[in-house]
Amino acid sequence: MAFFECNGLRLLLSLPEKEEYAHSSSVIYFQVENIKETYENLIGKEVTFIDEPHIVAKMGETETWMTFFKDTEGNTHALMSEVQV
Repeated sequence: MAFFECNGLRLLLSLPEKEEYAHSSSVIYFQVENIKETYENLIGKEVTFIDEPHIVAKMGETETWMTFFKDTEGNTHALMSEVQV
């Protein structure tokens, strides 16, 4: 997993973690302030999540949290949040 800062836009490059992600598509990551609150809000709106919010990286005093979901066309996207600990 590698993060690149591109003039205010963060780019994440990584190999697919699971076979279901190994196809020609891009995952769009939506940065949110409170991932757990946003997750619960979207669950209430019947968004189909693949997993629950979880830590994917810890860099110094910053934890990066993510949770993945499917859009209406079956594409995988994610919510992400950075938490200062």
